[in-house]
Amino acid sequence: MTMVGRWSERRWVERRSAGRRWAGRRGLGAVVALVLLALLSACNSGPTETAGQGFVEAEPGVTQVPPAERQAAPVVHGTSLDGEPLSTEDYPGKVIVINVWGSWCPPCRAEAPDLVAAADQTAEVAQFIGLNIRDPDPAQAQAFVRAFDITYPSIYDPSGAELLKFADHLPPGMIPSTLVIDADGRVAARVIGVISTGSLVALVNDVAEGR
Repeated sequence: MTMVGRWSERRWVERRSAGRRWAGRRGLGAVVALVLLALLSACNSGPTETAGQGFVEAEPGVTQVPPAERQAAPVVHGTSLDGEPLSTEDYPGKVIVINVWGSWCPPCRAEAPDLVAAADQTAEVAQFIGLNIRDPDPAQAQAFVRAFDITYPSIYDPSGAELLKFADHLPPGMIPSTLVIDADGRVAARVIGVISTGSLVALVNDVAEGR
């Protein structure tokens, strides 16, 4: 083989190797994109409507149900993060605020101080209850509670079985999310995504006053 022939063959091999490396990088990029999409889907804060439930959007991510159109909320119960029995039926006559969260969820960490403040400001009319999902070990959730000085209890629901009771009212993949149940045990409002202290206090007070 001539010198020119050897040079051409070497260039062809180099180009072929470069093409394989580029294809490999493209494949890796696709895998990374899919992983990121899955993570975002698992901790989504965007608003989503549930058809036929009477929800009326008050602001982005916040929807309310007129009193005449409210449906009975399912009873949520289980074991608290402290190992004690806990149920939404433990607080008759109060507005119940159920916040769905996980220690693995960055928006949940961002929202936690606002929830604590809202729970303190509405303590006379409402009881907050957390619904902790997808934490494989309650110790992770307990560390979250300590870090943010959360004073209200949470039901430990790693499988999401209790959350699925609200499938007709709340998209189960949306974390964080919050449901407000009126004193008559009916779903009055929901929040998909992060909510501020002021907005949640106003929402709870509206429900407590029968609006």
